[in-house]
Amino acid sequence: MNSKYLLRVNQLDAVQLDDGIRKIFADSLSKILDISPKIFTKFHPELDLLLRTLLWRFSVYKEKASFGQQMLFLRYNDEQLRSWKLILHFLFAVAPKYLRDRIVYKYTNSEMLQKSLSVTQTTLNVLYLLNMMHFLKTGRSPTLVDFLLGLEYADAAGKHQRTIGYFHMTRELLWAGFIEFIGNILPFINYHKLKRRLQGVFGEKTTINREKMKLSDKTLCVFCNERPTLPQEITSCCHIYCYYCLRGNLDADPDFKCTLCGSNGMQFDKVSGFVR
Repeated sequence: MNSKYLLRVNQLDAVQLDDGIRKIFADSLSKILDISPKIFTKFHPELDLLLRTLLWRFSVYKEKASFGQQMLFLRYNDEQLRSWKLILHFLFAVAPKYLRDRIVYKYTNSEMLQKSLSVTQTTLNVLYLLNMMHFLKTGRSPTLVDFLLGLEYADAAGKHQRTIGYFHMTRELLWAGFIEFIGNILPFINYHKLKRRLQGVFGEKTTINREKMKLSDKTLCVFCNERPTLPQEITSCCHIYCYYCLRGNLDADPDFKCTLCGSNGMQFDKVSGFVR
């Protein structure tokens, strides 16, 4: 894979990993607050700010790379991320979430603030979308914060360059395509007719037995070997079947022949008379 496109994939993966890491810690914090005294609930924005600050402190501030970037051997360019940009990075990446949560929790009755917050959030969403389009075109600054500060990612992998293999995906696609092909072709195969012909070629030859069967309490259907339901006999050989066994086989295979003697089963009649 071209290194330029691989770097773009890594950048997007790093953003997703960072979001996932923050979500794991935020979910854990929420569970702790659920079982804690209610007095701590009102400090949820502050506790969330503390958590996000610690994550930022031990990643971007200390290593010049977020946790997601470190996992994918990426980092910010040291020359670009100077002290004043670190402060701005914190203000842009961490502080806005706290301000939004503080307004939502404390100023719920202020209609003007809630409307302003809604407009601001909509504007940010539009900016996020435009920045993503810019990233797809240029391959730089996958997040809005990176774009505002002019930060670019550098490859920190060295000889441990991350590689992506698609062999397992190829196997899965081939298998899925094969299963879909089988699923589409099976309805067009007359299984009963095919089975009859294969039995005629590879199976044992059917012995001719045209002895007339008499219906009794011990009579069994030639096909299902059970007590016949609505017993029918094939006219040419007088062997007895369930109506549904015979009718179903004829519907599936018009050339169905008696499985006992090989007589044509197209003509059949209801069995009359019962011998005890």
